[in-house]
Amino acid sequence: MARDEGLWGTDCRDFKPERWLDEKGEFVGMDAARFPVFNAGPRTCMGKEMAYVQMKAVAAAVIRRFRVEVAALEHSGGGEVSVPEHEMSITLRMKGGLPVRLKRRMK
Repeated sequence: MARDEGLWGTDCRDFKPERWLDEKGEFVGMDAARFPVFNAGPRTCMGKEMAYVQMKAVAAAVIRRFRVEVAALEHSGGGEVSVPEHEMSITLRMKGGLPVRLKRRMK
């Protein structure tokens, strides 16, 4: 579902954080059943709200102090790629993580 063109459009495989923002740049929530990371309905993850609070706090602290750049991704067989590989598990994650470079912001 996370990469379904029927749900997300032809750019479903593109990393586009702005798809979650409105014209004013404010976050727009989606139906939980459409993006099932935390499940939906009566079985909603109890830690979902706390996970969001923690994620926002960490992201704000890092972005305030550093410029974050995605490093080149590599296949396990070598060579640069544009689409990351995924590990199939209970939580879908990128194989080998997302390599980034942090550059300290000047005050």
